[in-house]
Parts: sequence; structure tokens; C-alpha cells
Amino acid sequence: MKNVLSIHSSVTVGFVGNNVVGPVLTALGLAPLLVPTVMLAAHPGYGRRVGDAVPDHIVGDVLAGLDEMTEIGQIAGVVSGYLGSVGQTDAIATFVDGWRAASAGSYILDPVLGDRGRLYLPEALAKAMIETLLPRADIITPNSFELGFLTGMPVSDRATAKAAARQLVRTHRLQAIIATGIDDGPGRVGDLLVPRSGDSLWCAAGSNGKNVAGGGDLLTAILAGQLARGVPLEPAFQAASRTAQEIIAASASPRDLALRENLGRVAALADRDKA
Repeated sequence: MKNVLSIHSSVTVGFVGNNVVGPVLTALGLAPLLVPTVMLAAHPGYGRRVGDAVPDHIVGDVLAGLDEMTEIGQIAGVVSGYLGSVGQTDAIATFVDGWRAASAGSYILDPVLGDRGRLYLPEALAKAMIETLLPRADIITPNSFELGFLTGMPVSDRATAKAAARQLVRTHRLQAIIATGIDDGPGRVGDLLVPRSGDSLWCAAGSNGKNVAGGGDLLTAILAGQLARGVPLEPAFQAASRTAQEIIAASASPRDLALRENLGRVAALADRDKA
């Protein structure tokens, strides 16, 4: 069984961060290796923040210990998402550098920086992610705000998202950018794949497109799992976008994904490939 490492948030209530990644990877027949960056009672959509960041030395020690306790060359993919401190970026960078020498897998950076015009994180942490992790990433999965923040370019629709992504791909020699939740006109939203070479690919969410907490984490988790299973980038993106959008559309509340009830949709991706 292949392993995928996810360095992300951990919450007791709800489905965001590693609470999404763990079930998704398991449903795809993969072994999730989960390292928490923050431990919270629930995500901020529930109101008051209860919990705190995992201390830097613990994150660093856990990542360093993986080299002793497992064969890191068997880790088929690495994802990093929401971070709790500047020091965690150094620990992740050190691990990724060592892992690259042993594996041909992809490092996916989900740059969880903010949404709807504002940063979630202190500017120092955002800067550290950009300076330390972005140059090491193969693929990034920003939302429209994050893509604009990373490039300094306005991102308001599919055309501007494509232009910003093209610039970022060239600047950092990324394999691809997948921009999530991009507006495509009144009542239309979708996800955009912009690869280093070749044409971009648009996957519309349909008439039920909406914003649900954890939706980006879901798409990134499915994408990471599909790539780890050997699915090429374009079909992996299409499967991740369509399946994530189906689950988002089936979620009654914008506060929580209906993940538990819809994990069968994720498992079906693995079953389909076996057929």
C-alpha cells in the first residue's frame, strides 16, 4: 500500500485539513501519514478559535522521525496545507529536500493563506510559505484570493486566473497550478488547471457550485491520492474537481462538508480504475 504524507491542520469537530485528507486517502486505498500543524476544537467557521499551533520542535521531530520509522522513498506524495507558525516551514522544507532524494512523487503545496479579500495568517507566516515552500512545490492549489496574493495580480475571473497562474508557473517552474473556486461569470464557478506546458483545462462546478469550508482541502486530497496511485495529471485533476464539486453540492451547510455521507464517491474512483 502506498503512503501519502499530509502536513495540515487537525480539528476535533468538522471536516477540514487532515480530517478531510485522512478519510479521502483511505477511501482511495492509500495509507495516510498525518502530521498536525495546529490542533483546534473546530475550524474558525464555528466561531471562537479554541486550540493552538503544534510547537515547531514537535513538527520537526515527527518529520525527522519518519526517516527512521518508515522508508521515505515509499511515500508517494507529500501535501502541506494550513500551517501554525513560521518555524514549521523550515521543518517541512528540510523533510521535502530529503524525501526528494528518495522518491519521484509530487509535493503539493496548498497555500492556505486566506479568502474573500483577507489573510487568515500573519504576514510573516505567509511570507515564509512563499519564500520557503513555494520554490520547492511541484503543484500548488490556491483559491482565487491566494493566487492573486501570490502573484500580485488581480484575479476576478477565469481569464485573469489563467494569466496569473501562467506567470507563477514560469516564475517558479511549477509542474502545474490548480486554481479552485474561480468565478466564470454570474452564477458560474469552477476549477482551473494551468500546466507548465500544454493547454489549460477548465472544470465547471455546474449550477450547484458553492463555497463550503474544506472544499479546497477535499480537492487537494483527492488530487494527491490520484497522483500517488499513478493517474496522470489531467485525469487526476478532472476526477478531483468533479468529485469534490459533487460532495460540495451535496453539503447542506457552508460550515461543513458532507464527507462522511459521500465517501463512496471517492472510493468509486479507485474502483473504477480497477475495472
